[in-house]
Amino acid sequence: MRTLTRIDHADAVSPSVERMSRTDLHGIAEVMTLPCSVSVLKGRSSLEHLNRSLTVDTTGMLDKGRLDGFLCNANGRILDRLMMCMLDDEMVLVGNIAAGKATREILIRGVSWDEEITVMDGDGAIAHLRLVGDAPNRCIAGLGIDPDEVVGDRWTEYGTVLLSRVGVQGVDAIDLLVPTSDCAGFIALLEENGAVVPDAGRSELVRIELGMLDHREMNEGFLPMDLGLEKLVDLAKGCYPGQEVHARLDSRGNPTRCIARLRLASEIEVGRIKLPRGGSLVVTASASTPQGTVALAVVPLRLIEDGTVDLGGGLVAEVQSL
Repeated sequence: MRTLTRIDHADAVSPSVERMSRTDLHGIAEVMTLPCSVSVLKGRSSLEHLNRSLTVDTTGMLDKGRLDGFLCNANGRILDRLMMCMLDDEMVLVGNIAAGKATREILIRGVSWDEEITVMDGDGAIAHLRLVGDAPNRCIAGLGIDPDEVVGDRWTEYGTVLLSRVGVQGVDAIDLLVPTSDCAGFIALLEENGAVVPDAGRSELVRIELGMLDHREMNEGFLPMDLGLEKLVDLAKGCYPGQEVHARLDSRGNPTRCIARLRLASEIEVGRIKLPRGGSLVVTASASTPQGTVALAVVPLRLIEDGTVDLGGGLVAEVQSL
């Protein structure tokens, strides 16, 4: 598989920058609820249809397989990020919150006259949870689940729940898909086995510190390579909307901007900020810390090398690569 090349600029970050350490993580796990949309495809041509529509090759997916990819527009920008699960003869697509209707409309429009594909609305039927912490395996082992059976490229069944492993900036985490009707009871089981449910502020802080991107980053404002998600783009798989743009950027080499973490002493607003030295950055989210504020932003690549950015008005932020 040929993918876009990602340039790692971690060595360019100032050594004084502090990242979330293992001691800042919960000793076992926190149960984070990730807002999502849900769509379901059914029909013998579903995999081929998705393969024409998404940035990844879906044709080889097997039952209980997991695959993550993007639905992009003709300009290569992200319309939806889809986490996929093959269940028997149905494909479950877990996407960005509020994007489900538009995604389903796009998928329906792309169905050929001779294909038998049904696209169904599953919004509200499934909750997406994520276990994040120092020992999420201990939490699921207490439920009688063998942690070794929970891997990243397929889903493991536990009653009505599906589990899959995901790496988040070097931290082990577990994704769970739970029927909404069972969600409260299942979260209670997780709590009985050492997990805790964080409040909204804590959830956002953990998300930003670990670089867990969601609909605020993975949207039409950005290309996959702006977010360092080239691994979800397969240029060798055949045509899909946005492929020409992605291929052209790949041939040019280094990207011009990237996703980064900002640290500063005061609050910062979400949105585009014009920089005194020229150019701009886009803040997608922020959270309070004891030292001030931490935020996610898409920034000019040079700021990673500089290590700091002057935001104007005497406000300076430290810049970290994810």
